Amino acid sequence: MKWLKGCMIFLSVCLLCGCWDNREMEDRSYIITMGIDKNRQSGRYVVTLAPAQLSAVSSEEETQTEEKAVSVAGDSIASAIRQADTYSSKQVYLGQLKTVVLGKEVLQDESLFKSLLDELERNQDISGKIILLGTEGTAAECVNAILEADASTGLFIWDFYKNTAQDVAVTTKLDLETFLRELRSGEGNSILPKITVEENKIKLGGGIAIAQYRFLDSLSDEEEQGVLLLKGQGKGAVIDGIWENNTIPMWIYKNKSKLDFWEQNNQLVCRIHVSIAGSAEGSSLESKSLFQKNSIQELENIFESIIKSEIENTIALAQKKYKTDIYNMAYELKKQNRTLYEKYAPQKMIENMVFEVSVDVEIRTIGVVD
Repeated sequence: MKWLKGCMIFLSVCLLCGCWDNREMEDRSYIITMGIDKNRQSGRYVVTLAPAQLSAVSSEEETQTEEKAVSVAGDSIASAIRQADTYSSKQVYLGQLKTVVLGKEVLQDESLFKSLLDELERNQDISGKIILLGTEGTAAECVNAILEADASTGLFIWDFYKNTAQDVAVTTKLDLETFLRELRSGEGNSILPKITVEENKIKLGGGIAIAQYRFLDSLSDEEEQGVLLLKGQGKGAVIDGIWENNTIPMWIYKNKSKLDFWEQNNQLVCRIHVSIAGSAEGSSLESKSLFQKNSIQELENIFESIIKSEIENTIALAQKKYKTDIYNMAYELKKQNRTLYEKYAPQKMIENMVFEVSVDVEIRTIGVVD
């Protein structure tokens, strides 16, 4: 059975990443997760590499190679990779790379941040579909925690976004291609999903706001949820409402958002319409009065008010706290109305814009407990 387990690990990596060239598998160290931090000493970067733990199978017995994450310094990512080769009998290979974690200090340095993005994009071995994450701490500690969580393949993050992220709605998968497109269309503004290590355990939730290619601030789970609802990506969110002195949770299984722009009294107006379909659940829903049309409408009104307030608070983050278009609304304006974009964007557009938020909630199912 041990040899079968080894084969399954091998096949899982193959299926996720496709083919490779003729170099023998055992001659390579297949990197699944990479962390990039700013180096305070020699070199510009500290690159932390976590290889997949693949088993070597023989006819007599199975031997497990216990490879650990290695951190190396370099003036570039490429030079750090070559430095890593001097620590191993196997050549480091990035063709299987799935996740890259960026530390706070490297995100705070505009020059370093732009440089590493350029390297990631130009490296022919690295796919544009790699998952990007930001952290308030160091990328190295995150990479080690990821390897600890799944020492066999290092696919913890990949599996989380495949299996779990859609059911929590406090984070979203972001790949390199999408992130670069958002930065370029949004004057260097975007939001990275956040990874945190708490008591040696990985937590995925919240965001890292990037403005003009630099770290701006960290967003909480609740703030990131508001961003996702605003963008129509809030599927999986659970909203708690109070009805007849009972807490009623509503699970969102459909979320759409539409932005419209126009000019009124020499001001730019943005109307955000959010539509929600959800399921209200809880033991208190056994009350027969809930099945009356008026009761359902009351619940919908309650959730509409809560979500509207959450989205307005999300807008206030960009408009009043940061005074920066971290949600890339200027890009949406540009697509819809080039004339208004050229008149109002990007100078102080988000600060002076008038927002109108409307929310339409439809409760389609009721989870009654017997």
